[in-house]
Amino acid sequence: MTEKLISINNLSKEFLVNKNKTCILKNINFSILKGDIISISGPSGSGKSTFLNILGLLDSVFDGTYDFLDFNVNLLKNNEKNIIRNKSIGFVHQFFYLIPELTVLENVSLPNLILNNQMRKSNDLAKEIIVNCGLENRMHSKPIYLSGGEQQRVAIARALINNPELIIADEMTGNLDEKTADSVFEFFLDKISSNNQTLIYVTHNQKYAKKANTAFEISNNQIHKI
Repeated sequence: MTEKLISINNLSKEFLVNKNKTCILKNINFSILKGDIISISGPSGSGKSTFLNILGLLDSVFDGTYDFLDFNVNLLKNNEKNIIRNKSIGFVHQFFYLIPELTVLENVSLPNLILNNQMRKSNDLAKEIIVNCGLENRMHSKPIYLSGGEQQRVAIARALINNPELIIADEMTGNLDEKTADSVFEFFLDKISSNNQTLIYVTHNQKYAKKANTAFEISNNQIHKI
């Protein structure tokens, strides 16, 4: 039997705007199993990124319950969430968020260095995954010298280095031209599938949304399977 990774019950999220409460998500019930590949689409402002931030333990201010692995997120302290997030969740964003002063090797190795504080081991792991991502000739380059597609591959490598149970991607191809986006997206899905990891990704591109095992849409404060 496949183990459940995420279980969310009656989750609601509100923001205070000009002293008025605005509901973004209302009574959301959502669960996924380990190894699932899930896409989320929906109109701008519907709450997709807000939902990802909650799933990624970046936002813990909500009503309802959220269980991630064997942890009740509602009961975790900030330092506990930081540890779980670094070890068990990898993030890939639209704007890469590479550290410009660091080389490709240093950017990729950083999450593992934070986790284990063993530079040689972190560098060895980073070198292996960088080669795996076809970037061996960029190992010691800084982000400014990389193309958009190369930068996104570096961001993917960084997200994968700790072998997290969950990968979260928010419009990861939104900053790339169509040909590069197709190449990066297929590469990304192949890596996730071969590692049997769980992926949740937000996209406006229906071509990419349909490549998930299960597709969801957020609209009118609710999440629906499509």
